[in-house]
Amino acid sequence: MLRALTVRVLAAVTLTAMSVMLPRTPSAQVASPSLAGDELLQVLGYGVVGEPESAPAFQDAGRIARWETGEWLYRITSGDHRGQTEVESLVVIGVTARGETWKRTIGQDSTLFLREVDGGLVLPSQITHTHHALVYFDPPLSYLIAGLAPGESRAFDGRMDVYSINNPAIKWYTGRIRATTLYAGAYRVTTPAGTFRAALIKTEYRIEILTVVSVRDTLYTFYAEGVGKVAEAEHRRIAAMGLFNTDTKIGRLLLSYTPASRPSRIESP
Repeated sequence: MLRALTVRVLAAVTLTAMSVMLPRTPSAQVASPSLAGDELLQVLGYGVVGEPESAPAFQDAGRIARWETGEWLYRITSGDHRGQTEVESLVVIGVTARGETWKRTIGQDSTLFLREVDGGLVLPSQITHTHHALVYFDPPLSYLIAGLAPGESRAFDGRMDVYSINNPAIKWYTGRIRATTLYAGAYRVTTPAGTFRAALIKTEYRIEILTVVSVRDTLYTFYAEGVGKVAEAEHRRIAAMGLFNTDTKIGRLLLSYTPASRPSRIESP
């Protein structure tokens, strides 16, 4: 019984999260550190991440993340689904009870509901479809952060409550989540969709569940101004006290981006 519950818990906490940072000084140019030898970035493939460049200041968070209605197509470069493609879409929705106004769908697995706060975005709730889980974050998890300079980081601490999507009255568990996000500079990134000067966002997630399960998730996300996410490398480690351990690395590269002709507004479930 404990093993079955733990497996369900671990499946439910699979998170896809990203953040974009804006330096405070519009004219700032900061030299980025070299990423040579970073093992995680090898999941993207040889020659994808090039030499560091000066990290510019960004004035418009929406431009760097391409935060508008559209669809992004990625090729998965490592992990169990290597070689397959995955679609991410973004649409405007009707205001929910938690004030969410955006919906981001990530493949067949997850749907994120977001709202705008202080020039950025936060994530109050998410659905993990494959495991029929509804996750609430309290306070809402930081998603798009405005106001960080190159080399600056910010930490988030909060609670996550996970319910059955089929019966929201049933709570499966409560956990604690800590996220530390760093604007790590700018790099030349080559993808099937083209070569971009991209800002690198590094996010470290740490999740503790029932003092039994521990999740560590490291995410390197590259954003190109006016395009959005062009590449992503993830390393997820899960340990369940004497039951099992997993160690997964996943890479994604942009294949194409299709903007919507006009933003549409739909009602959220």
